[in-house]
Amino acid sequence: MTSTPGKQNVIWSGLERAEAQMNKTELADKLDHLDPGATLTVEQVVLASLFGAGTLTKEAIAVIEAFALDHRCIFAYEHGKPSFEKDDIF
Repeated sequence: MTSTPGKQNVIWSGLERAEAQMNKTELADKLDHLDPGATLTVEQVVLASLFGAGTLTKEAIAVIEAFALDHRCIFAYEHGKPSFEKDDIF
C-alpha cells in the first residue's frame, strides 16, 4: 500500500494469489471500507475476470462504472490503470 498526504491509495496487484482469487463481494467490501477520497487500483485482467469479460470492453466498463456507483465510488480507466476512487461526499 502506498499513501500520499491526505489520501489513502491502495494498489491491488493481480499477481498476488490471494488477490487474484477475489470475488465481486470482496471487491464491494473493499470499496465500502475505503476512506473518502481514497483510491483502489486493480489490475485490468483481474477486474475483467471479476466481471465476466476477457478484457475491459466498453460494455464491461459500463457495468463496472455502475458497480462503483453502487458503492459510492467513481471508476476511472486511465493509461491502462483501472481504479476506484471513494466519493468524499456522503
